[in-house]
Formats: sequence, structure tokens, C-alpha cells
Amino acid sequence: MELGLTGRSVRKKVPFLFLLALLILVSACDEKVVETATPLPTAPLPTRIAATLPPKPTAVGCTDSFYFWGDVNFPDGTVVEAGTNFMKAWEVQNFGTCDWDEGYRLRFVSGVQMGAPDFVSLPSVGVGSKGKISVEFTAPLEPGTYRSTWKAFGSNNRSFGETLYVEIVVE
Repeated sequence: MELGLTGRSVRKKVPFLFLLALLILVSACDEKVVETATPLPTAPLPTRIAATLPPKPTAVGCTDSFYFWGDVNFPDGTVVEAGTNFMKAWEVQNFGTCDWDEGYRLRFVSGVQMGAPDFVSLPSVGVGSKGKISVEFTAPLEPGTYRSTWKAFGSNNRSFGETLYVEIVVE
């Protein structure tokens, strides 16, 4: 018995063999792409725990609150010369039911402290009255945008009111 490979049968099989060889070659050279998960960025953690003292009982029916009227000076984005001392002030209104006394404080809670103390006493402000809260800062020496965030605490060591901050640009 003769396996007859005639010219015509070989011509019919060549494209098939060529295609088969090409598929084998491509599959051998094909690199496998391995995907790796990219970690999601997270928000920076506060630089300090705001409530560092245990809360104390308050007078019955006493509620601490304030309304932020605005920046007295150094609005967000103010350009400050490197190393310069400056006093930031915010105007607020005592919107609670207790007068503020020497036990009320504004504390640094996150961001860049910029040479400021850990806390400043709030001014004595009666219920419904306005007052100015001020903190002295020193602009950093390196260029950049800097934010320092602060929170008010009552004599019972509980935070209240809006978060206050100063944001400056050092060129």
C-alpha cells in the first residue's frame, strides 16, 4: 500500500501545517501578565489624640457649642515668609448654654504645629457673645503649603464646635 502524497494533497496540507506551526510559535512566546493589586492610599492619621484627659461631669443642662464667624486674619492660602512669627485669629460666637472660663481650651489636633503650644486658653466669652481665639505660630523654613488643625474643649474635657485651622503657603 502506498501513501500517496501527490503535489495536490501536499498543497492542501501546507496552509494547515503553516497555521498550526504559527499557533504553536505564538503560544510559546506569549508572556503571561500577572496583575498585582495597587494599595489604596489612606488619609494621614491625626498627629495627636485630641482628648488626652478623661471627661469630667458637666453642670446639668450645660451644652458647649460655638459658631465660626470667620478668619480675622491670615485667610487660607496666605503667603508667609519662612521663619516668620504670626498670630492667627478666628472670630467665634459662644452658641452654647455655658459661659467659657479658664477651663476652656483650644488644642492642636493634627497637621503641622508650626511652633505653636499644645493648647491655648479660650477667651472668657458669655453665652451668645462673640470672641476672638488666637494662636501664635512660626512659619516653617521649607517651602510648601502647611495646615494646622485645632479643636475646642470644654472644662469637662469634651470637644465641641467646629474644627479650626490655619493654612499658609511658604515660598
